[in-house]
Amino acid sequence: MIREQYLKQLWELLSPVPERLRREWMFDYEEHFRMAAEHGRSEAEAANELGDPRVIAKELLLNYRVGEAENKSGSITLVSRAVLAAVSLGFFNLIFVLGPYVALLGVLLALWATAIAVGLSSVMAIYEGLYGGGITLLQGTFMAMALIALGMLIGAGAHWLTRAVAKMTLGYLKFNSRVMRVKNK
Repeated sequence: MIREQYLKQLWELLSPVPERLRREWMFDYEEHFRMAAEHGRSEAEAANELGDPRVIAKELLLNYRVGEAENKSGSITLVSRAVLAAVSLGFFNLIFVLGPYVALLGVLLALWATAIAVGLSSVMAIYEGLYGGGITLLQGTFMAMALIALGMLIGAGAHWLTRAVAKMTLGYLKFNSRVMRVKNK
């Protein structure tokens, strides 16, 4: 009975994972119970050896989220899911993973907003050249081209920085996962 409850709970906790992969993982845990029975150990002993299914599910989900984010070239949405999976592993991660990650996302958002604002300000330069008295149309056009170029440069830098932050975050999450796994043993 313990075996069925343990495996059912683990199965339900791993519901965000695709069924094919979930079945593969579950086979390993079913095999552990089978091997324990062959060696004369009880289901309770086998369950104790494995540990809490909630912790196992959190670790497996973190590894899945990190792998998923790596396969999709560090999509910020997938990296954020991996960060949230890491935060669920403990208070340490709440402080040392989520805090800096939210701060970096704020900086990236500000950088992207700056790139868009500088690019859109070119419209105001042209408007000023057409209807304002401060600059001529030719000056407004050249200012608009310079502002668009500057906006594109800032956007390219923001894109590169976004990718770098995603890659760095995934690397740290892998390291953190290994440290947490060693700490739990």
